Amino acid sequence: MKTANESWTRESASQPCAPTLNESVSRPVAPIVGGTLEPPAQTPTQPASNLAKPANSLQATAILLLGYAILIMGNGLLGTLISLRLIQQQTPSLIVGVVQSAYYVGFMVGALWGGGLISRVGHHRAFVTFAAVSSCCALGYAAWDAPAIWAGLRFVMGFCLVGIFTVVESWLHQVATNAQRGRVFSAYLITNYLGVGTGQFLIGIADPAGFALFSVVSALFSASLIPVALAGNAPVPPATEAHASGGGSRLARGLSGLSTVYKWAPLGVYGCLAAGLLNSGFYTMQPIFMRRLGYTVPDVSHFMGFALLAALLPQWPVARLADLFDRRTIIVAITALATTCSLLLFVLRVGSLVEALGYVYVSVVFSLYGVVTSYVNDCIPADQRISVSAGLLLIFSLGASAGPTLASALMALAGPGGLYLFTAIVTGTLAMLTMKSLRTTPRVIR
Repeated sequence: MKTANESWTRESASQPCAPTLNESVSRPVAPIVGGTLEPPAQTPTQPASNLAKPANSLQATAILLLGYAILIMGNGLLGTLISLRLIQQQTPSLIVGVVQSAYYVGFMVGALWGGGLISRVGHHRAFVTFAAVSSCCALGYAAWDAPAIWAGLRFVMGFCLVGIFTVVESWLHQVATNAQRGRVFSAYLITNYLGVGTGQFLIGIADPAGFALFSVVSALFSASLIPVALAGNAPVPPATEAHASGGGSRLARGLSGLSTVYKWAPLGVYGCLAAGLLNSGFYTMQPIFMRRLGYTVPDVSHFMGFALLAALLPQWPVARLADLFDRRTIIVAITALATTCSLLLFVLRVGSLVEALGYVYVSVVFSLYGVVTSYVNDCIPADQRISVSAGLLLIFSLGASAGPTLASALMALAGPGGLYLFTAIVTGTLAMLTMKSLRTTPRVIR
């Protein structure tokens, strides 16, 4: 929604959406790929990404989300199942941590190189490949009990899952117009939360010590291929000289996705990193925070379950607001509210108030990733969305890997409330960076 004081020219459209922290760094006119200077993306009167999408593309997207929901249900079940199985085998906690951390290592490696496969073989074939390998890995956990083998399987799973996330996110951003991008992405996040939450309830259908639950996971991964195979044609990015010469594949390799985000929308780097820090910090350290405040194990379990529902509910209204207004304004509102909740949780110890503030906190913080990624995809050229989706997932995974360690360090220094001292620092910093971007960079026309 364009306001009276906003000015936007063809020249400013080719610039990045937000400045870097170092204002003396010159802004690139066009991204450099493979050692060559690519021509800057032209800004037509009506951008291709804003044209109305065919109905069959939207139908194919809905079917893709169905397949994704089935797959993420299996992944949610598998993550919890592995921890329970290792605990039953009396595996040392350090080994459990190493096995689970291997997933994030694979996740980061996949974010670096997985996008190249999507560029070469397309969205459909990449999804099928990643899901099929994941299905085989699920059976591998049942066939071997050695932690070293499980760590290797978790690495492969992380690589495959980030590939699937890249397929789905780049598909969604290619189909969505800028005016509806937030709502489309919120549907993806809602699907994600529902799938992961449903997967938790499948734990009770069989003994974690047996073969059955791993078979269920494998079956869900395989079943996700059925709707994807019937989804129709994937969206085709606009043709460019870079694609014709293979530049699209080079763009999706290595750190090009991250560097592209930094060139065109540097605020997206800080926002996505913050989302990873906050999400992983909450999931891993919130139970410890509550236990040290005197909550029982059932109380903690119930809170974490309802927290997933709290994260689900605001996704659509927040996305709708982000489509109507400057997305950076919504980021400021989210981070300001999260900072306020964090500071209150840092000093308060009253049971009911702690729970209420915790629900408010998680509901706004878990909306951050969708708004940030929508903002980034508003800024970048349409033909770079595959590599950018991989880059955003890489940034998120870096934050997710560091979040628990940093949060636990502050908890060791400041007590259980140190968790929310950590979140207050992260959200407060992002709020200040976003306000700086609002002052210095014009809004993208949608």
